[in-house]
Amino acid sequence: MKSERFQKTFFLTRFSFKRDWLRLSVWTVVLIGLFVGVAAKFNGLYGSKNAIEQIIKTLKTPAMVSLFGKMPSGPYTTADVFASEMTVFMAIIAAIMNFYFIIHNTRGEEEDGILEMIQAHSVGRLSNLSAALLEVFILNLVIGLIYSLGLQFANLAGTDTNGNFLLGLGLGAVGFMFASIAAVIAQLTDNSRTASILSYLVFGIMYIARMITDVSHSKYTWLVPMGWVEKFSTYKDNNWLPVLLMLILSIIMTLLAFYLNSHRDVGSGLIATRAGKSHASIFLRGPISLSWRLNRVSILVWFFGIMILGATYGSVFNTIGDILKTNPMMKQLLDTKAINAANILIIKEFIALLVIVFAVLALVPGISLINYLKTGESKGYLEIIHATPTSRTRLYFSTLFLATLTSIAVFFGGLYGLYIGGNAVMSHYLDFSIFLRSFYGYLSPLLVLIGISAFLIGWLPKLVAINYGYLILAFFIQYFGKLLKLPDWSAKISPFGFIDKVPVKNFDIATFWWQIGIAVILIGIGYIGYRRRDLIIN
Repeated sequence: MKSERFQKTFFLTRFSFKRDWLRLSVWTVVLIGLFVGVAAKFNGLYGSKNAIEQIIKTLKTPAMVSLFGKMPSGPYTTADVFASEMTVFMAIIAAIMNFYFIIHNTRGEEEDGILEMIQAHSVGRLSNLSAALLEVFILNLVIGLIYSLGLQFANLAGTDTNGNFLLGLGLGAVGFMFASIAAVIAQLTDNSRTASILSYLVFGIMYIARMITDVSHSKYTWLVPMGWVEKFSTYKDNNWLPVLLMLILSIIMTLLAFYLNSHRDVGSGLIATRAGKSHASIFLRGPISLSWRLNRVSILVWFFGIMILGATYGSVFNTIGDILKTNPMMKQLLDTKAINAANILIIKEFIALLVIVFAVLALVPGISLINYLKTGESKGYLEIIHATPTSRTRLYFSTLFLATLTSIAVFFGGLYGLYIGGNAVMSHYLDFSIFLRSFYGYLSPLLVLIGISAFLIGWLPKLVAINYGYLILAFFIQYFGKLLKLPDWSAKISPFGFIDKVPVKNFDIATFWWQIGIAVILIGIGYIGYRRRDLIIN
């Protein structure tokens, strides 16, 4: 490639850092605070041999292996527990962060017309893409180095300098690997929405493949890039080969992105969007049908993707609940009926852990649809709708209706997939009422989060992204709270913390109704703000 194609790359990189400094700082502080903060707490949590033995038994169960990955062979230290619990989770967060920055700074800028103005000056054709990649490379490198130094200062029992830098820089490498994958996808599509959908679809396929191979044949996890983070064998073998594989794949994807970018027109993708009909359908007469038309692919991908994820988790139910295989002595102590009841109780415990995953994932497309009331205004798209007799009231509640219906449907799809996958492998039938109990139990906190988004859209539209951070915080507390022995009051930070281990226990009807009441109030207040405020024109 000719050097002039990269002209002004470093200038655009400096410009990107100046423009994105706040978002970069927030992501950096949150990730480092999360990682290093947990590390600093681990010696107190799992500093004794007894505590380590107890948590290792939990982490070696098929349910935990499917979530966190397969544990290496023992003996185990506090550092081994930390690496096992945090590696896959931090890799997921790294993928989300890098998808956001790469798609926003490449395909997003093309979609907004910013790239066209940039390339009107004396900059190279590949400069914007290379600047975006250089920005996230530096971001991941800095975060990875601070991870490593943080582990050095945390001084967990069982750590070593080699392992600390392997884990820190390895997480940085996995982040950049997903950034390079997203960069390729951004060249294939002609809009940021489709680029995001395809990026998360690729990530979802990798995650499911990692989960399946970890539970059944862990040696095949080497075939899955998402599974390479587990092969670090941190503080055991300290294997740097996965980091090398990540860097090689990143280089290949980066070169491919450059090649694809140089063989397409600005504003277009190699996969062209299908031309629409010359005449609008009779159903395209309102904001609900229009929003559905614009987002139907995304909604369907989320629905079927979460359903497949649920079915995949359900497929390990027979391994999780089969007490006869894991403890033959139970056969002598209990009759078959009692063993089956014990199996179902274990499965209910696993479902109670998974239901928070499905609830949080289901909220992502719903919140995204609500946030379009801000992004659509900022880009000028909603001016067309406001120029018609469509009132703000109709637009607000139509968008909210579709967003709520989407989140509820996706959440139900995940639980239904869990039900189908579980009964496909279980020798005794799992009643659907178990899964419905989970659905009803987590419906009210789901609606509260929708209400918070509606409130932000009405009164603080520039801060709508806060709800994603709040969602991640809620997920972390519910998911890791018991493992990290967080105080009980921390669970009450989010509406999920008021739900008492459904479906192991019945959901509290009183809690359900007061949370529904809060959701309705938030939506109402958000509506007042949306009616009163001016349009956002950036």
